[in-house]
Amino acid sequence: MSLTHRPLFPLVPQADPAEEARQLHTEGGLVAVRLPGDVAAWAAVDHTTAQLVLGHPELTKDAAHWPDLASGRVPDHWELIAVIRGAGMLHAGGDDHRRLRKLASSAFTRAPIAALEGRITEIAGQLLDDLAAADPREPVDLRDRYAYRLPVRVICEVLGVPDTAVSGLRGAFERLVTPQEDGAEDIRVAQAEIHRSLTALIAAKRAAPGDDLTTALIQARDDGDRLSEEELVETLFLILIAGHETTLNLISSAVHALLEYPDKLAYVREAARKGDGGGACPFAQGGRGARTEAGADDGGADTEADDADDDIWTALVDETLRYSSPVRHALMRYAVEDVDIAGVRVSRGEPVLAGLFAAGRDPGRHTDPDVFDPARPTRRDHLAFGHGAHYCLGARLARLEARIALKALFTRYPDLEAAAAPERLASISVQGVRTLPVRLNAGRSRG
Repeated sequence: MSLTHRPLFPLVPQADPAEEARQLHTEGGLVAVRLPGDVAAWAAVDHTTAQLVLGHPELTKDAAHWPDLASGRVPDHWELIAVIRGAGMLHAGGDDHRRLRKLASSAFTRAPIAALEGRITEIAGQLLDDLAAADPREPVDLRDRYAYRLPVRVICEVLGVPDTAVSGLRGAFERLVTPQEDGAEDIRVAQAEIHRSLTALIAAKRAAPGDDLTTALIQARDDGDRLSEEELVETLFLILIAGHETTLNLISSAVHALLEYPDKLAYVREAARKGDGGGACPFAQGGRGARTEAGADDGGADTEADDADDDIWTALVDETLRYSSPVRHALMRYAVEDVDIAGVRVSRGEPVLAGLFAAGRDPGRHTDPDVFDPARPTRRDHLAFGHGAHYCLGARLARLEARIALKALFTRYPDLEAAAAPERLASISVQGVRTLPVRLNAGRSRG
């Protein structure tokens, strides 16, 4: 039975991701779904099927293989168009993807990222110093004041661009990842604003090059093949938005989860007060199996164990990635030929997405998957950064930023408490909270 003749499970941006995942798991490994705009697709929702889809040789990211897009049935003003089409590596397949990724990958290998640890720690300290002036009786939006600002400053320093390269485009970025129904004009305006700003930034870098990734991308050659201007803009856009959006939601979701699980929060507070994160802490138990990552050492896969495997903060990051993936659904891949996946025939040209949040909550993979437990042995068994050729280039950087950010936060503010229920992001592609109101010195404010 073809995709269009099956009952379609509606994917709704405003839906609770956990409840959606539970319902999807009752439908099978590969589920026919309806995206906003009445667009039909397949969704891989358990770990095994999602991993297969992410690395399948007969599925491509190149939207030229999607007949509904080529024919205009899916219009240029579709609210998710910016997520599935472009000239950068995110939307390329085969040789084009390998060429584009190779040009950007050198800055995200193990040695350059490890060298950033001291600077990330310094930035975290500066941001926490800024928060010290807050009235302890008043709530602070930790997402905005800390979880957002840390990765923005880091990725802008890696690129050699001012913080305003992101902060000035923050609204445009958010309109793309959390599009609204009938928001086609907003999407066009946001895309034009981003393109105009990044084109100007590239021109400024050409005039005043530096020892940074943006200059390297401008000058890069791969067997004599320089990035085209459009590829350069798209690559810079991808690094800017992915370089902060994933980490922002990872840090926010980790804090949010701890605030919802007081027993786990107590362990973190104790570790922070002792000034360490290993040893007797229950979080250090289990989880030493290899992560489900794949690829060369280009910033994506961790091909060996981290130095901080037994650290409470690393365990916290791993479990957050499983429990609350920053990417809700990874859009989109297309069948280049008819292919069978999880016992379902996917016809040539049909789109397939990977439900990364649902895969992390797979009851066939994890015991009590809806429970946040950094001590679980399977905490590393997730697909939050993808799998295969498109595995997240900045995964190693995101892990390092989150581990440093969480340790610094709870060391400085061990009495941090929730001030109100956070507002959830409404998005098909990303997942997290829109606000995270907390009281930093809850004990002091009560005293």
